[in-house]
Amino acid sequence: MLAAVVIVVVTLGQLPGQIARKRNHPQAAAINVASWLGIAMGGILWPFALIWAFLKPLPTAASGEDSTRESSSPLSADGQAQLAKMQTQVDSLQAALNKLDAK
Repeated sequence: MLAAVVIVVVTLGQLPGQIARKRNHPQAAAINVASWLGIAMGGILWPFALIWAFLKPLPTAASGEDSTRESSSPLSADGQAQLAKMQTQVDSLQAALNKLDAK
């Protein structure tokens, strides 16, 4: 009976980390640690580690994924118009901020 409990605990403790590694999650090591901490705390945090293993973080500008996505799918005409409008708004906000800094 004790051996069965140990096998179940070890299997559950490893599960989120294994899933994260199979999915090439960039935070697989942290997920593995969270899983084992969750098991050590009576299983309270373990479900969060399991969910985290299935979540793929959004790409950041530093990762390079974002720039390749932009180059492979150019903006539509409507998207370019919205981008130009937003750039104008940012420029006007920057000018207003510079005026406030000058005072």
